[in-house]
Amino acid sequence: MFDREAQHPLVKLAADLIRAPSPSGSEGPAAAVLLAAFEEHGFDEAYRDEVGNAVGVMRRGPGPTLMLNGHLDTVPVGDATLWPHPPLGGVVDGGRLWGRGACDMKGALAAMVFAAADAAAVGFAGTLIVAGVVQEEVGGLGARHLGESLAYDAAVLGEPSKLRLMLGHRGCVVVEVDFPGAIAHAARASLGENALEHAARYVTALGGLELPVDPVLGSAGATATRLVSAPADATNVVPGSARLTVDYRSLPGESVEDVLTRLRGVRHDDRIVVRVAEREAAGGGPSSRVAAPYLLAPDHAVVRAARPALAAALARHGRDLDEGVWWFCTDAPHLARRGAPVLGFGPGEEELAHTTRESVAVADLHAARDAYAAVAVDYLRGPRGTGARREEGS
Repeated sequence: MFDREAQHPLVKLAADLIRAPSPSGSEGPAAAVLLAAFEEHGFDEAYRDEVGNAVGVMRRGPGPTLMLNGHLDTVPVGDATLWPHPPLGGVVDGGRLWGRGACDMKGALAAMVFAAADAAAVGFAGTLIVAGVVQEEVGGLGARHLGESLAYDAAVLGEPSKLRLMLGHRGCVVVEVDFPGAIAHAARASLGENALEHAARYVTALGGLELPVDPVLGSAGATATRLVSAPADATNVVPGSARLTVDYRSLPGESVEDVLTRLRGVRHDDRIVVRVAEREAAGGGPSSRVAAPYLLAPDHAVVRAARPALAAALARHGRDLDEGVWWFCTDAPHLARRGAPVLGFGPGEEELAHTTRESVAVADLHAARDAYAAVAVDYLRGPRGTGARREEGS
């Protein structure tokens, strides 16, 4: 069984992608594997765009355009000794494919390649795109570029979802809160002003903050995640300043300024500064640490059409279709920038992403392949009720 699972072409492609290291900003090896797969499976075009995305295109005359999308980059491997299998080994064991990117999200990309070939075998009218994007983990450069430069009518995003249909997620605004103080000897603390006391009062008030609630996404969130005081190299000095990091999970309709206003509202001192945190952008220079929320209406026409196609495909694998929302941010807002609806559906458990236990069930890869093909054929108006015929092991 092990050899048969590991040698299946779909699993082999997913394993080859895992074996191609692709930390954010260095996705070239994985992109090369994906481009070779596009060529092998009969895509009409296979190319890397200006920012490094790997794009495969199948054209079948007039009709709508659907994009199947996943990211090529991964978070770092970390300490390889903590993994049950080599993190870049692409090992199949216990019915699962192991390694960095297995569920986040090279397994989905492999399934998308085979699904596109299956859809082409059935027949469709329009254009089918499979895109492996870069730098999702560090701001979404690849998806932002596609959202601005590539024309498509709808997209399916393959982030891990336990094969659930996902409608969106909350956004994230990383906020920094600076607290005032005055340095003094800790033995005469009254001569100074302790910035940590300000921070403590703020964190307590943050815990009682009333937050908006969405009926689908749930409540917004405001979590204190990091506190640094200065000077940091002495234990007998009253801190003269402190900086708190707050992870704010935003809902649709909340602007960045709304978030800042809300977090400024719990200040007890006007000297406390609340602002959006910045990081170095991919092309250099500062970039605000903001990820937008995304929510596709449950009754959207694309959702209504996708449900029966996904349900029928999963039923062939003995699975039921469930729906939900992701608890983490994705590239969906970038891909939807020009109005295209974005459905979420992917193999693998979200909880395993970024961990040393990252893996994906081989059975989920096969189910995802059939589900992606079903959605593509349905959306692109292919023949109904035929299913994609595949030879054993293909």
